[in-house]
Amino acid sequence: MSKTLRFGIIILAILCLALLALTLFELPGRQAGEQVVAQSESTPVPWDESDLAAAVTAAIEKASDWLPADSYLIDNIQYQDDGQVAAVWLAPIDPETGETIGREPDLVMAEKDASGKWALMASGEEKFDEVLTEFQYADKTIQGDLEADPAAISKDAKVYGGYYLPWAQNLTKRLTWSVGHNSCYPTSYCTHAFDLADGTMFPLVAAKGGTVYHWKDSCANGSTSCTNSITIQDRSTTPWTYQIYLHIAQGSIPASLKQVGAPVMQGQYIADVDDTGYSTGHHVHFMVVSEDTKYLSTSGYIWGVALDITFKDVSINWDATTQGGRPRLESEAATYGGVGQTYYTSGNSPANPPTGALTAPLTKTYLTTPQMTVSGWGQDDVAVTKFEILANYDGNWVTIKEQPGSTLNTSVDLCSTTIPDGPFKVALRVWDYEGNPSAILSEREVVKGVECSAGTDPDVTLTKVNGTVMLPKSGQVSASVTKGSTNASTTSVAFWFHNTNWNTDQWVLLGTDTNGADGWQAPFEAGSLVESTAYSILAVATDSAGNQGTDLTFNAMLDKTAPWVTFTPLHSPYSEDQVTLNWTGGDQLSGLDYYDLAVKINEGEWQVLDGNLSRSADSYTFDMAPEGQLVIFRLLAYDLTGNMGTYYVGLYSEGYEFPNSYIFPYFVEMGGD
Repeated sequence: MSKTLRFGIIILAILCLALLALTLFELPGRQAGEQVVAQSESTPVPWDESDLAAAVTAAIEKASDWLPADSYLIDNIQYQDDGQVAAVWLAPIDPETGETIGREPDLVMAEKDASGKWALMASGEEKFDEVLTEFQYADKTIQGDLEADPAAISKDAKVYGGYYLPWAQNLTKRLTWSVGHNSCYPTSYCTHAFDLADGTMFPLVAAKGGTVYHWKDSCANGSTSCTNSITIQDRSTTPWTYQIYLHIAQGSIPASLKQVGAPVMQGQYIADVDDTGYSTGHHVHFMVVSEDTKYLSTSGYIWGVALDITFKDVSINWDATTQGGRPRLESEAATYGGVGQTYYTSGNSPANPPTGALTAPLTKTYLTTPQMTVSGWGQDDVAVTKFEILANYDGNWVTIKEQPGSTLNTSVDLCSTTIPDGPFKVALRVWDYEGNPSAILSEREVVKGVECSAGTDPDVTLTKVNGTVMLPKSGQVSASVTKGSTNASTTSVAFWFHNTNWNTDQWVLLGTDTNGADGWQAPFEAGSLVESTAYSILAVATDSAGNQGTDLTFNAMLDKTAPWVTFTPLHSPYSEDQVTLNWTGGDQLSGLDYYDLAVKINEGEWQVLDGNLSRSADSYTFDMAPEGQLVIFRLLAYDLTGNMGTYYVGLYSEGYEFPNSYIFPYFVEMGGD
């Protein structure tokens, strides 16, 4: 045989195959009676390699308006036992990510004709309902109940409100289907149903409170023919209503909710999302039905006509009466009206928020090493999943570390944080399984005084007396500073004060000295503070290189009471050449510092006899004129905090005449100011 002849035979064969392919399928459309056909397989092959799969794929590629979405993948094909009818589940493709969208699938029914060719029918096309209802596995193929008669049930035009999106507050999920639902039977039953997903088996919380009415938990995760569900009855409405949550994960319903009549609070964890049943991926199908249409479907979950409901945390498609909105996709809004968006953030407050507490560090801890030990506990009705360690040093809480798990025992490297030396707060936030955070818990006031590079920080020392910082009634606190190893000059010293109650009081900035020419200091006014030896003073020195040093005392002393003095009485008239003053003195809290003794003779001015008498002094001898002299002594007593008491005593010698014959009352004993 010549090459030319062989080539001609090959060309003829190719043309024949092309003609055969054209008879296998035609482009489907919306016109009644049009069909897409494909040659039946002669031998069993996997469904994804079958001629039916090839025909459906080709139809999708050639007819952009045949199905609602732009692009699909075949999710599954279910053949009837006789091979004459099949249900084709189609998963829509996200045009942005190229991944399948979690929701119910679009359904295409396929039926062989007498010649063994497949006819493809999408929802809404001629014969779709007829082929579906006669399909051997119809009840496993579509969501709903084929025995329901939509014409026999009146639709409730009332709008029901008070719902919140069924996941944890502040988390965002994707709406994958709402008013465009054609996955239900009857289709009209799902006009007000919602498919919601985020690609994971996320935790569900109750959209509204009620009691458990029904549940199903026997379906294996990922099952294509069995749907787990939970239904919550709400008797606060008229008629009673039922929240239906479909496609949930096996074993995720809490044991406490597997009891008819068990109470459920809005925001309470009820189950996890999965894709059990008629589903292309992890999602929840949520709808509410009334007592008037509710029934148990042949598939084993509660079903009925979805009511028009609104969510208080949805702002679009608003209903003024119920004060809530309706989720809707942009593509659906283009067809059905209203406003659409893809992503929605929940405002569903947790019914059982997590809680916990820190066990370390304790309030009033002075942290002088880089590693801060943090420990604590968390508690939740489902599970604790994460601990968040927070710090506040500038008026805002910031996260300094997160630890997954249900127990907290860790450390934080303070040198790797932006927390400056000085006072700050540390606290805890606990996260639960549903994604709810607790409130900010266990606020602890601590002080950082950490040197991250040895020798670089300035060395600041509070001024003390006998090892104690003394707080005056009105005056100042002070400190001295030595440069660090970088020799950077000191630019400021901040002084902080803390009252004695660490449970209610907070650090107060007394002042920041940026000069230091007359020493580093800040003013202090005692005001209404009571006397105590348990006040705290902190000094934070900062140099030009940004290095910081601290000094802290927890036993600063506030003494507001002047010292006391008692004189031994002097007797007048006095006739000796010398007189000796005798006294006893003391201070109740801080202790005596020194005395200042002055004298006034007759009408003269005060003359200082000794301006720095030792605190241990208790007498003084003074030379007296023998006659005609009035002598008044003034003793100033100072304590270690600077309080001063003024005390007088006087006498006169023989022959002194008082003006106007009055004898002044100096001469019994004179008290202080």
